[in-house]
Amino acid sequence: PEVRAEMAEAAAEEIDHLAWCEQRLNELESRPSLLNPAWYALSFGIGAAAGLISDRVSLGFVAATEDQVCRHLDGHLESLPEQDTKSREIVSQMRADEARHAAAARSAGGFEFPAPVKSLMTLTASLMTASSYRI
Repeated sequence: PEVRAEMAEAAAEEIDHLAWCEQRLNELESRPSLLNPAWYALSFGIGAAAGLISDRVSLGFVAATEDQVCRHLDGHLESLPEQDTKSREIVSQMRADEARHAAAARSAGGFEFPAPVKSLMTLTASLMTASSYRI
């Protein structure tokens, strides 16, 4: 029950992140990638499959995914202009939340994925990011 509550809280925070990003993109007169629904469906499917294997694998997937997201957000923080304090605050808060989600998944017994799996996840994330910037 404790792990379920923590993961439910993390899921609610992820919805907040999406809302913050959508609002900020609107303020900047931009838009999210047209590929977002595909990435959401793919991520949901992989997460569901991990959950069918075991809770430990599911939590490991959460931790590994959040690690990827933290690195992605670090890149945004490096590239965002210093004067764009609003975007930097949003990304910084998201970064802190994602790191906390990863730590919670690990402390709940998440499986530590081997290096080749993490490398594949990094490659997949890079392809998703590159295509999202274009479409």
